[in-house]
Amino acid sequence: MRLLPWSGQGGKPCYLVGDGTCYLSRVADDIECVQLDMAARLLDHATDMLADHGAA
Repeated sequence: MRLLPWSGQGGKPCYLVGDGTCYLSRVADDIECVQLDMAARLLDHATDMLADHGAA
């Protein structure tokens, strides 16, 4: 079972059962890739802000 990167009805977690080659698995892979890229950019931005002693 794979935990999908989105919530279901009522905010409950969504799981996918399969071999990881179906269309929904590829959609989840793409969304997770975007989420990881966004997280990396946010961390880079936070690092830059922390290094800037003039930032408040």
